[in-house]
Amino acid sequence: MSADQLDRMRAKLSEWLSRYLPLELASILTALTGGTIAAQLSTDPILIAYAATWSENLGYYGLAFTRELRRQALDDPTTATPHRAMIAAKALAWEFGLAELLDSIIVRPLAMLASISLLGHLQGGIIAGKLLADAVFYAIAIFFYERGKRPP
Repeated sequence: MSADQLDRMRAKLSEWLSRYLPLELASILTALTGGTIAAQLSTDPILIAYAATWSENLGYYGLAFTRELRRQALDDPTTATPHRAMIAAKALAWEFGLAELLDSIIVRPLAMLASISLLGHLQGGIIAGKLLADAVFYAIAIFFYERGKRPP
């Protein structure tokens, strides 16, 4: 690998980290909170896995939507807020739509369920399952993010 290729790869990794790491930090906190609350209310591991998954989504997309709204406001301060919200929603749907559909319904709950069961530890299982599911999620999301940056 040439030095130029290595520099481009580092730049991409830096871009992706600055884009996705804050979302991940928010989602870890909400996944642990939602999963822990669900575990206090139920012993059903499937319910706990889905509660952690959906709680994670609230943290992740709450921050993603807020950040996208801010970006839209900076890009065009004259645009009305409802229109900005629609543009932000479309941008997020493009980048995350397919990844999230597969992730929320199948991949993440199964990864969390399996990890909680295998590790026998609620919070450790939630984090392990999250990391496993993130690999699948980001393979898809980054593909769409990069495609969305290309001119038509």
